[in-house]
Amino acid sequence: MTAPLLFSIVDGVGEIVLNRPDAGNAFDEPMLDAWVAALQQCHDDDAVRAVLLRANGRHFCAGGDLHDMKRELEGPPSIHKTKLWSGVHRIPKLMMQIDKPVVAAMQGAATGAGLDMALQCDFRVAADNARVAASYVKIGLVPGDGGAWLLPRIVGLPRALEMLLTGDFVEAEEGRRIGLFNRVVPLAELENEARALARRLADGAATAMRLTKRAAYQGLHLDFTTHLDQVSSHFVLAAKSPEHREGVNAFLEKRKPDFRV
Repeated sequence: MTAPLLFSIVDGVGEIVLNRPDAGNAFDEPMLDAWVAALQQCHDDDAVRAVLLRANGRHFCAGGDLHDMKRELEGPPSIHKTKLWSGVHRIPKLMMQIDKPVVAAMQGAATGAGLDMALQCDFRVAADNARVAASYVKIGLVPGDGGAWLLPRIVGLPRALEMLLTGDFVEAEEGRRIGLFNRVVPLAELENEARALARRLADGAATAMRLTKRAAYQGLHLDFTTHLDQVSSHFVLAAKSPEHREGVNAFLEKRKPDFRV
């Protein structure tokens, strides 16, 4: 039986590969369980310095499996609540705890929770055939995996509401224009481009990047003075790290720093 998700660690990058291409990489319970296990290892293992999320096949992720949804139509409301909170929501809750940089490589369609999963990443590299839709509304649902919280913070409230309330597709170049994608590349170059970015991040100053990511995300919920107070503590931690020592010495010695030492 083919594994629904593949995971490996290569050169400091934890690579998570969605592997249900015949189903548009829609997730089922075995995929979610494997996804959670991979994310937990990325969180816990210091050998993982950056994370790459990508997908095999034509499409990035179709979100929840509609065949599963059909079977659940007659069930009590508690089934849906439990399936979200104790099932799918394990992923965004873990993603919010991971302070290492996370890159998504996206081709083809990402719809519903498939888009939400990509929005949880720090960087989104898209192929020129990528298209995304917050499609919940088209089947009478609300965004169930964080999309209504994340999308306004990424593209702004008016554009987010347009996507959320129409469910219309946004094509690759438009996605780049509104800030949904960091970059758009030819499909043939997607995997290499995204992996190169992940490896570049993995080569960086890990302590400084992790603290900076925390400061950026936590700062969205803090007033400015509280942010300055918090970041002054982050600064002290970074200043006493081996990476800072290496960075200063490399600059003075006119060489490229090696932050993996």
